[in-house]
Amino acid sequence: MRGYLLLTEARSGSNWLGSLVNDAGTMGQSSEWLSSKVHRLDTNTLSWNAFFAEIIKKSSTPNGNFGSKIFPNQLFRTREIYGVDFIQHCLSVHDVALVFLRRSDTLRQAVSYARARQTRSFAAHIECKAEPTYDFEEIARCFFYIRDSYIFWQSYLELTDVKFTEFVYEDLVADPSPFVRHIAKHLQVSPPAKLQTSMAVERDELTEKWIARFNEDRRSADLLEAYDRREHIPGKIKNFFKLATRSLQPRYPFAF
Repeated sequence: MRGYLLLTEARSGSNWLGSLVNDAGTMGQSSEWLSSKVHRLDTNTLSWNAFFAEIIKKSSTPNGNFGSKIFPNQLFRTREIYGVDFIQHCLSVHDVALVFLRRSDTLRQAVSYARARQTRSFAAHIECKAEPTYDFEEIARCFFYIRDSYIFWQSYLELTDVKFTEFVYEDLVADPSPFVRHIAKHLQVSPPAKLQTSMAVERDELTEKWIARFNEDRRSADLLEAYDRREHIPGKIKNFFKLATRSLQPRYPFAF
């Protein structure tokens, strides 16, 4: 089977680009298929082979082509469950094109991500469940998180020495056809004669206000506090004992 894997991070324009490809009906059904909220599969009962087959099935169009986007945390969570690198396994059994998608304006992406996390609305057509509130630390945390994700993908692709194609969101805003044509060429299908989507770009005055306020606040902010995403140690009695005896140490950023 032929397919493509879109390696990216949240709020990179992947939903919009995926909708353009999905509309063709012959180029797979792109979504976050490794996310449990999307695939809704019981990983406690499914074997790796059964799980993998289901993911390919869900991400495929009737002609057998498949497509999926993957965030780093989803790749790692799948590995935690099955002990398998989904990408490497996919490459070993199917004809797969890897596409790395990033945004050059990380701050706007971080603001968008922070708002989406607060409102639980990750697309313009999804109703907001809460009103967004400016939070410097949350935006900075999203900024660091996004940059870490992009660095991971770049390092992963370099170390695995696999062929991939890189696209930048800002280069595609005016004309996304290069992205769509690239996917269509690999899948050996004709690209859509007309690119269509019901998705809208989420950009408004609030975004601009938050960016201006963030740029002012970052001059005197505690950025180390925003970056510190140390590993949580479960509050069990045995862990408190280990911490007290120094046989278990908390993990700090850049601890080796």
